[in-house]
Amino acid sequence: MPTTGTVLAKNMKIYVGANALTCQLSASISQSTNMFQTTCKDSAANSEFLPGAKEWSISGSANFSFDATYGYEDLWDLWNAQTAVTPIFQTAVTGDLKWSGSSYIEELNATSDGVDAAVEYDVTFRGTGALTKATVA
Repeated sequence: MPTTGTVLAKNMKIYVGANALTCQLSASISQSTNMFQTTCKDSAANSEFLPGAKEWSISGSANFSFDATYGYEDLWDLWNAQTAVTPIFQTAVTGDLKWSGSSYIEELNATSDGVDAAVEYDVTFRGTGALTKATVA
C-alpha cells in the first residue's frame, strides 16, 4: 500500500539498480531548466524567457564502511570506469513514486573529520537524458 501523508526522510533512499546504498545519511534529487532570454524591443521593458534544456542529479551521503553491502568501494569502481549507472530516488514501499534515469558519477568524496566521528562519503549522479517517474513495484 502506498505511503499516505508526509514521507519520512528515513524511508527515502538512493538505489543503484536494485542496491540501496548502505547506511545512508541523506538523499536528494534536483531538477532544473535552462532558461534562455527572448526579450526584444517589443517586450515593453519586460524580460521574457523560454525554457530550454532540462538537467537533473541525484545525490546523497552515507557512512563509509569497508564491508558495506553496497557502498563507497562499489561507487568508486563505477566512477573509475566511467560506467553509466541508473540511480533511483525512492522508498521501499510498493505503490510509492520513484525517479530514475541514466547517469554518471560526477562527484565522489570521502571525509574523515574530527576524532569521535564516523567517516562519511558523498556521491552525486549527473543525469544524462530524461529523468523518469514510475511506481515502486
